[in-house]
Amino acid sequence: MITHNNNLMSLLDSISALNYRAMPLATWSRYASRVIAVILIASIASGCAGRKKDGGVNQDYAQQQVEELYQKAKRSLDTGNYSFAIDYYRALEASFPFGEYTEQAKLDMIYAFNKTDQADKAIEAADNFISLYPTHKNVDYAYYMKGVATFQKKSGRLDRFIKGGENSVRDPKPFKDSMEAFQELIKRYPESTYTDDAKQRIVYIKNALAERELAVAQFYFDSKTYVATVNRCKHIIYRFETSPAVEGALKLMEKSYVEMGLDDLAESTHQVLLANFPNNSKEVYKKKKSFFSRLNPFN
Repeated sequence: MITHNNNLMSLLDSISALNYRAMPLATWSRYASRVIAVILIASIASGCAGRKKDGGVNQDYAQQQVEELYQKAKRSLDTGNYSFAIDYYRALEASFPFGEYTEQAKLDMIYAFNKTDQADKAIEAADNFISLYPTHKNVDYAYYMKGVATFQKKSGRLDRFIKGGENSVRDPKPFKDSMEAFQELIKRYPESTYTDDAKQRIVYIKNALAERELAVAQFYFDSKTYVATVNRCKHIIYRFETSPAVEGALKLMEKSYVEMGLDDLAESTHQVLLANFPNNSKEVYKKKKSFFSRLNPFN
């Protein structure tokens, strides 16, 4: 039994060391992952059967097996071979569903899924860990990685039609979900080593959401829907009062009031703008004349 398992481990090491140039990289990755998963699960399952029959000696060997498997997974993780790491971790989970190494494997897989752009699987793995081990000493990491993975989900299709900066074209739902995960971390574990970073990410997320709202307001303004522009700008000012986007919202509000002929509101908005952002122009925005109006000297 021991010789058989050692031979399998040697085979895994040989597979990991093969020359990748023998076949296309994508084909090689799929092939290698399948081979590793099948060999690991089959070999360790056979090891488990042997342990049930014998007792003390094989129990010690089982511990040696799980430690060796975890170390192989960790080395793959540390060297950036995340797909290999995931296969090792999954094999470990399948054959040794309980224990300290399995718990750590579940945490490590969250990171590995995130690094391979599998955000949904990373979030699912984080939720699963939180559900299984709500009092685990490292459960704060699961909350943190859930926020990180959610933040990195892809933007929605409709955002492609909204003009704006890099942050303004992102689907707001992943940002909001990410912020909720970080807020939950801060609420439950204020002394966590990840709390400070989570707070900084929340600030970034709020600013990004505000920039997106400003891009939407600009879209309304360009479409000459000035009431909708004003309402969107007010939302930015009241919801994201510390964001740099507030300055742009006030300027856009002023322009909208001028375009609607509400000069008093435009003037008061301009004063608020100057009081909070004194580097702006001292003059109130003036409505642009149409082409034919510019041709009329009496206008």
